[in-house]
Amino acid sequence: MPLMTLRATQGSETKRLAAFFCILCSCSKPSNAPEGSGPQEACVNSLGDDVNHNHDEHGHDTTDEHAHGTNQTTREDSLPEILSETGLYADIQSKQINEFILEFQPSFQLWSDDAAKARWAYIPECETIDTSDMNNWQFPVGTRLFKEFSVDGVRIETRIIERLGTGPRDFAYASYIWNHNESEATRVAEDGLLGAKGTNHDIPSKQECLRCHGSYALGGGRPSRALGFSALQLSHDGDGTTLNTLIENNRLSRNPMFTIGFPGSGVEKEALGYLHANCGSCHNNTIDGLPQTDLNFWIDTTITDPEATGTWLTAIDQPTVLFKDQHISGRIVPGNPDESAVVYRMSQRGNNAQMPPLATHAVDEIGLSVVTEWIEGLQ
Repeated sequence: MPLMTLRATQGSETKRLAAFFCILCSCSKPSNAPEGSGPQEACVNSLGDDVNHNHDEHGHDTTDEHAHGTNQTTREDSLPEILSETGLYADIQSKQINEFILEFQPSFQLWSDDAAKARWAYIPECETIDTSDMNNWQFPVGTRLFKEFSVDGVRIETRIIERLGTGPRDFAYASYIWNHNESEATRVAEDGLLGAKGTNHDIPSKQECLRCHGSYALGGGRPSRALGFSALQLSHDGDGTTLNTLIENNRLSRNPMFTIGFPGSGVEKEALGYLHANCGSCHNNTIDGLPQTDLNFWIDTTITDPEATGTWLTAIDQPTVLFKDQHISGRIVPGNPDESAVVYRMSQRGNNAQMPPLATHAVDEIGLSVVTEWIEGLQ
């Protein structure tokens, strides 16, 4: 079983690293396996083997996420201190991505103040994604998700989420800030960093990561923890890894039995997709969604009729619950964006009305115009 070696540069010296990714000779699907089934052999994944998790007598993970100043470990202790050792790059100097890494782009993106973003996923070789619930993919231990942010052509940070164990909280989150010549990136403290590299881009804290991806104390996120790498977001014909390429390469435990895509067409589809990506990660009906309201902007993969979406049922012609303002008469008021809380809150920054509340200092004028046009056309 050959091991793939990775290179990391420290100063002017280049040393060979221990392999992060293992290839098994028996990773092809057997000829008698049912369509959509994964391979019978699981890959060895050294990334998850040395994680020092604490568990109680019931097997529940008791790793302390707030263990600053104590002897308790945190999940992030298992992550490398420098980006070149995460396995993303075969050669960080030339920016050559590891051959086992999947590059992808979601159909709709979270607004991040015009920052350019690149995304990658590592699914351990010969493992499959558990797609028994097409709305909430479950990733094998060892899965790593990466997202790189650039401002005006300059790399600022690369984020990582790694699944360390089988429990719902067994994920580690970290960000790496790039140095001035982009030869390496170093892990940022869990408190995050404001105005990274002299820009308006903020590197999030650990708790801010949890607010979007899940397991935050006050809610927010999705059980899969992967927001853009999902059946719906990958259901396009663009570049990189898509739902179809995952099916073709037998990376799903179960293939979809129906066509998946965002419902509607034209501005309606664009608005529903935008709200899905920018609001649905928190406002959804899963165990990790915000419990304070019944808003659900996350689009179910089985829905083909826009009027059957959670967005339609929980927002259109519905009164606000927590947010009150004298000129707002509902969450989405058909034909009247000026009285719709969704439009008003999308247009706010730097106050309690701002939505999304994180990762942005500037209004997304294009996204706002799409949602406004859609609401204007509602009857």
